[in-house]
Amino acid sequence: MRPTQELAQSTLFTQQSEGFSISDRTKLSYERARAIGRAYALTAEDVLFLSPKFWDLHTDPVGCIDGAAATLLTIQYNLCAGTLATYLHEQPSLAPLLQRVLDFEVSGQYCLTEVGHGLDVIHLETTATLLRDGFFDLHTPVQRAAKFMPPTSPVSPEFPCISIVFARTIVHGEDHGIMPFFLELHNGQSITSGVTIKALPPRGGSRPLNHSLTYFNHVRLPPTALLGSIKKPADPRAAFFSKIYRVAVGTIALGSIGIPALQVASYVAARYSLRRHVVDATRRGTSKPIISFQTQKQPILTAVAQAFVLQAMQKQAVAWFMDPALDPRVRHAVATVYKVVVVQAAQTANLALGDRCGAQGLFEANQLSAMHSDMRGIAIAEGDMMGISIRLTSELLLGRYALEPPRYPDSLLAQHEKGLFLELRAALSAASSHRSSVYDREILPRSILFVQAIGHRLSYDAARAAAVDAPLLDLFEIASVLQDEAWYVEFLGMTRTELREREACALEAVFPHLEEYLARMDVAPYIVAPISSNEKWELFVDKLQTFGETSGESGTRSVEALLYGNDSSMQTQVPRRSVRSML
Repeated sequence: MRPTQELAQSTLFTQQSEGFSISDRTKLSYERARAIGRAYALTAEDVLFLSPKFWDLHTDPVGCIDGAAATLLTIQYNLCAGTLATYLHEQPSLAPLLQRVLDFEVSGQYCLTEVGHGLDVIHLETTATLLRDGFFDLHTPVQRAAKFMPPTSPVSPEFPCISIVFARTIVHGEDHGIMPFFLELHNGQSITSGVTIKALPPRGGSRPLNHSLTYFNHVRLPPTALLGSIKKPADPRAAFFSKIYRVAVGTIALGSIGIPALQVASYVAARYSLRRHVVDATRRGTSKPIISFQTQKQPILTAVAQAFVLQAMQKQAVAWFMDPALDPRVRHAVATVYKVVVVQAAQTANLALGDRCGAQGLFEANQLSAMHSDMRGIAIAEGDMMGISIRLTSELLLGRYALEPPRYPDSLLAQHEKGLFLELRAALSAASSHRSSVYDREILPRSILFVQAIGHRLSYDAARAAAVDAPLLDLFEIASVLQDEAWYVEFLGMTRTELREREACALEAVFPHLEEYLARMDVAPYIVAPISSNEKWELFVDKLQTFGETSGESGTRSVEALLYGNDSSMQTQVPRRSVRSML
């Protein structure tokens, strides 16, 4: 039993908050994040050594109730607490602050990215200059150096905010590289002197959060604010990526949120499709659930299969990522592949399943549309999927390292991966370099498709080795094949008819076990969508803001009365028959 199962059914999580003000909704998300964090009670060892409990937090379906709370949690425990825990051994004085972050007594943030520097964050411009008295002067020298996105603006006196801030450290006029500092941004109300925070407007469609721009105007920091040594590293670039190691952890941790997103989305859409009936044209006087139509089965069952297969991939990816014997570049590559394949599946499923629930799929209360918007943010956070795919593809094509070879080299997905690799290698051979215009035109746009192909193959291998049910594995395989249908037709000689027949057979093999698979996902306690059951729908309707009579017979008014009110003289000007004929 997950530590949040009862919590998810409490008023804190089941109340209809869509009509609240943005500020009230934001505060509610903080309260939910704090409650989830305290339910897990992570320790310094959990966040430092990435314990099973740490990964469980990132695959907990409770995050699908409130994506803003899930965002706060991963910043709090992975980025902020994880960074502080890294330096705890050499700076024991950090222990009280770290404990406050772990207990969620403060909101812990992570200010790295700047407005003018996204994926090229290594060129950030915020400075921390060592002063003669040993203090540091933290400063934002230009507008583009404002720290972008971390939710730093005040929400409530209950949530003071501290942050890890990355700045280019200047010592006696010399650049010692980018280093992390910590400071209090505000006490819940009053902003720290020299700090300016501008609250950004809400992101479109996702659960609102207090994303902000954060500036520093010659903020004095004590020597103890620096995390780590002030010495200039021999290799500043390597030292920088070592210091932001928690971003790599975040790549795989954030990607893990896609697993419960798939589970919850497929569960909601399945329950709605089993509950919603239409007239059965083949049997007079009867009806049938819309799940009986292939157009409902296909996206729902595909998402179910992806949830099970990618869950096996998550376990394998975490094992690889935490293996100290592996080349660190390979471990980061695994995180990239995992994030890309899981987030792509979750985004596609949430959008498709929302559409298959018709107009009701548009409403945030039914979880699907909001999860899709939340996943858009995850696709960008801790490494934009396109950007990290370009980097990984380039490194693999240049032969700097390699991922695990296929366990089942004859599988369709392994052949696809190999075929794309050979295509891209040929394109690289035709380019003068990996920075040429030819490379830009021929390889960069296909990088994310190549990384997805790697992810499909690795996921298939992991699930097959883990003995995931054959019908689920077969459906995952053909669903992956159909994402690049033309390649299989062109290079393997398969026909479109053959591929569609494979999909139909796979769907029919999974469908009889749908109830079993929904139960095995174990997400029912985290479903708040009104369309998932009659009981939830009735409760939802009862709580809606209501206008007019709410009980008793209100009666009806004639069409003529609606047109003319109570003025009988107007009614006599047009015969009743002509009024009806006009309608």
